[in-house]
Amino acid sequence: MLSGLAETIPGFEERTGQNQMATAVEKALREEEHLAVEAPCGVGKTFAYLLPAIRHAIENDTRVIVCTANIALQEQIISKDLPALAKAVQKPFRYELIKGIGNYLCLDRAQDLRHEEGRVTFDRHEKAQWKKISRWAEETRSGDVSDLPFEPAQGVWGRVKGIAEFCTGIECHHFDDCFAMEARRRLRDARIIVTNYHLFFAHLRLKAAAKKDVILPSYSAVICDEAHELADITREFFGLRLGTSSIYPLLRGANHYQLGQLSDRLKTASRAFFDEVDAFARSDSYKNRLRTPGYADGEALAEAVSEYRGLLSNLRKGCGGDREVDKIRKHDNVAEAYEETLSEFLRMPDENMVYWIQRNGGLSSRLIDPSEILKSSLFDQCTVIMTSATLAPFDLLQRETGATPVEMTTESPFHFPEQAQLIIPHMRNRPGAPGYLEEINEGIHYILKSLRGRTMCLFTSYRNLDACAQAAESTGIRILRQGDKPRTKLLEEFRTDPSSALFATASFWQGVDIPGEALSCLVIDKLPFLPPNDPLLDALQEKDPRAFLNFSLPKAVLALRQGFGRLIRSKTDRGVVVIFDHRLLSARYGRDFLRALPPCLVHRNLEELENFISA
Repeated sequence: MLSGLAETIPGFEERTGQNQMATAVEKALREEEHLAVEAPCGVGKTFAYLLPAIRHAIENDTRVIVCTANIALQEQIISKDLPALAKAVQKPFRYELIKGIGNYLCLDRAQDLRHEEGRVTFDRHEKAQWKKISRWAEETRSGDVSDLPFEPAQGVWGRVKGIAEFCTGIECHHFDDCFAMEARRRLRDARIIVTNYHLFFAHLRLKAAAKKDVILPSYSAVICDEAHELADITREFFGLRLGTSSIYPLLRGANHYQLGQLSDRLKTASRAFFDEVDAFARSDSYKNRLRTPGYADGEALAEAVSEYRGLLSNLRKGCGGDREVDKIRKHDNVAEAYEETLSEFLRMPDENMVYWIQRNGGLSSRLIDPSEILKSSLFDQCTVIMTSATLAPFDLLQRETGATPVEMTTESPFHFPEQAQLIIPHMRNRPGAPGYLEEINEGIHYILKSLRGRTMCLFTSYRNLDACAQAAESTGIRILRQGDKPRTKLLEEFRTDPSSALFATASFWQGVDIPGEALSCLVIDKLPFLPPNDPLLDALQEKDPRAFLNFSLPKAVLALRQGFGRLIRSKTDRGVVVIFDHRLLSARYGRDFLRALPPCLVHRNLEELENFISA
């Protein structure tokens, strides 16, 4: 299927795994069957699903949605992959990228900020940014934050970006010029629509409520890239959050309409409620998650919000101008969303939802089992192609999505026995035991000194990250630490400075691409199991006695595979992965991890590091 691409795409190299995947995607689209493809790094999976998707959309006069979990991949597809494939397809077709509403400037909110500029508490840096955004708003054709020549502070962009609860759609007086709506209008003529999971799920939720397409136009198939994240993103999207700052938009609305006393009541009631929440979280009654209502009294807060909405209703009845009616409606939408969220946390009505108190005192909820909602709103509605570098074991995917797709695994184009080695050092201490971090620090110190940088250390907690990064300062190697700078800046500095070492956690376990000598050693502190006090894990264990085998273990295996995959990114890369966790060899489940990793030699001594790298 891809054999002709070399004629139109310079440097295109035909790959066996890529052709196999493209053929399988073409068949799945033609026969309307779900497909799950594990395509390791180097296979070229975007071309493998995009070309058959383009042909399917053109030949059947339909659309295909492509969902990804991160903006970087979306922009690669829209600015590099699709333009290249457009030259190889005989018939012309349109493709569009649509982002979440928060990526676009809201003209109405920007206008409000101009009118309230004297009362806004921006610092000098934020004021300078706001002036630049204000000028840019007069010139931009997209309103997309990524088109700004700088990265705006959240405190500034957050005041002018689009907000779903604040959007009244066609009733807004800026509707015709709205950047977010214009982006949606461009989708009508597109054959391929690239978007993110959150916007796609927002579409599914609104479509279920309205019984018609709302955000996205109709389509016949969805391609889920980075599909190993599909279930967890679903859990998060359909969950809720409420914190001390959630009341701020209501306070701004109350102050705008000179409801000073009510603004004070809202602020006081919110503070009192979250003080109670915090007190409960510190008590012996709270363990990992909320189990029953009654942990805090939200009556005063609910009454204050209800009174605010009542006053907004009265203002709307006595208001003559359409613009002001629209403005009041927007403030009421925000208040209604707050009221519904507060009610959800006070009643805790959904047995398929886990509720808990965050470390900062805020409230959170998340779906426990996303399979029913994914099956009914996605897999029962259209053809779904799922792909990722790490999908196996497929039984976890089936349980979490409710789907039974055709399964396929393509071979890696890399030769891991020659390109990589795994070192599991002899350890005196188990993870979490006294002396464990000190022992890791000794190992990292040896690695950094031996390689003079060229190392990325991935941690399972910020506590371990901070302790090890601080200890590594004594090596004299330049230490790049997650949180010190934006993610993109850290990765760029690591790529260009081979004498540095990057210390990171969380999001750096996936989506990081550092080919070449800049990354010669990947350090992992321990097996990435969810912590035992994780609210979701606690809820799953209550429902499923085999939660460790059905959820914890396969999730940890997938996470380790993602982390391991940061090392070898091309056929010429060589490097070593060091995992400071002897459970890989001593625990019964260790074999599950080792079987899932790419085939390579396993050593126990760190000295093997220099032998392999220098060979």
